[in-house]
Amino acid sequence: MKNWALEIEKAAIPMADLVEVPERALIDGEARLKIDVFALTANNITYAAFGDAMRYWDFFPAAGEGMGRLPVWGFADVSESRHPDLPVGERIYGYFPAASELIVAPAKVSATGFIDASTHRAHLPPAYNRYIRCSGDAGYDPDLEAEQMVLQPLYLTGWLLARYLREEATFGASRVYLTSASSKTAIGMARCLKDSPISGVKICALTSAGSREFVDGLNLYDEVHLYSDIDRMPASRASVMVDFAGDASVNRDFHTRFADQLKANIRVGGAHWEQSAPARNLPGPKPNFFFAPDHLEKARAALGPGGFQAAYGKDWVAFARSAKSWLQFREFSGAKACLEIYNGLIAGDAMARDGLTVRV
Repeated sequence: MKNWALEIEKAAIPMADLVEVPERALIDGEARLKIDVFALTANNITYAAFGDAMRYWDFFPAAGEGMGRLPVWGFADVSESRHPDLPVGERIYGYFPAASELIVAPAKVSATGFIDASTHRAHLPPAYNRYIRCSGDAGYDPDLEAEQMVLQPLYLTGWLLARYLREEATFGASRVYLTSASSKTAIGMARCLKDSPISGVKICALTSAGSREFVDGLNLYDEVHLYSDIDRMPASRASVMVDFAGDASVNRDFHTRFADQLKANIRVGGAHWEQSAPARNLPGPKPNFFFAPDHLEKARAALGPGGFQAAYGKDWVAFARSAKSWLQFREFSGAKACLEIYNGLIAGDAMARDGLTVRV
């Protein structure tokens, strides 16, 4: 297939296939981005699992009824342009479909980037509509493209979560438990809190038996617990749950064990997508969804553009440069590989230490 996209059944996300996409001519003001390479992680499964609820399906409309195109993070090159300020050959980083191309309507074009002002994206979160011109990005390093694709969107969420916990004084808790502690977003958050600890607060991992050795080896968590041990965990201290797994049974077990000592349940993702239907009538606080784009806009407003970039950029570069010590980057090629990796992520076959990318 010359021009392809991965399409997924919205109501049954294990059902996915490759479709051929007819090419169309550009109109004035548009640019064609030839997608070069993108990452596939458990975070992309969260996009699919919450596709309707969080409007992830709205970014890249699919051709088929009831189908959606999977959002991914990656790099593309401008292969054709009818926009006077965006020349052919520019390398672009941002939010793309798992596909071979994306047509955008660039607006607010500057030396550093632009937004896609396509009509169907006007009501969507601005953070996902921003595209970065690598030539104008002081933090861009071609040798760290894999790290940027695989980790930056996840690390940013972890960084914002750590900031949020500080702002809320951890809701008065002295223990913060991270489910799916082997996930890259959890690792990013744990790294932020390891490098700059919150006084009197311990950061604790919840993970599966199969991931225990990997999580221990990260040396980021003060305590590591298994899901199977929740009913025996000490529950006498005020605690917060940061939920990257989205597993209803884990939520019920944790809420039942901690009850009134649970001060907040911050729901972030759905790594355990098959068990992600919200548990009902839980003891303790109601889970509250953390939508990173909203918190990103708040952080930008509070710190100012320069202040935000200075605060976040320093932390991100240090994290990116450390990634190869715990993550194995693996690149695959072509549409078929994209579908196979997606199916593997759905089946839970990906290893925590894998950083998977697809070269289109």
